Amino acid sequence: MESKVLKTGSIVMLVMAVYGLILGLMWLFAAKALTTPVFASFTGQTWSDFVTANAKAADLQVMSSRLTAAMALSVSILGIFLALTSYRKGEKWSWFAFLVPGIIVWGSNVAYYIALASLMSTVLMLIGLVLLVIGLVIPAKAILGGKAGKK
Repeated sequence: MESKVLKTGSIVMLVMAVYGLILGLMWLFAAKALTTPVFASFTGQTWSDFVTANAKAADLQVMSSRLTAAMALSVSILGIFLALTSYRKGEKWSWFAFLVPGIIVWGSNVAYYIALASLMSTVLMLIGLVLLVIGLVIPAKAILGGKAGKK
């Protein structure tokens, strides 16, 4: 029988992974629409002016955004399976499997959007980071203390 903290932690991680999946789908299918305001605020140039002057570079930017979105989708799908299986059982390795990539993914995205001065994107990434931290902290003692999964 799984403990309440393990169940709660895995639910938070599941919510985080589904949230990442939704963001990834948004960026995959609406890369141009989501990139345009960030691009304009960072460069001071409109996206349409940039496309007119640098069509190939604009295509590369959109393709890079879609590639990043595809990677986010794969990490999110893995996170969903991890939250529903090993993390729910309190397997120690799964806690670290969320910690390391989670800090890299959410943390680097927060830093990236802060550097671009994109408030909305920064807030979206902070939500993911907060979910990660909550999902790690709630079951940390049970998982890292070695009591998880023992009868």
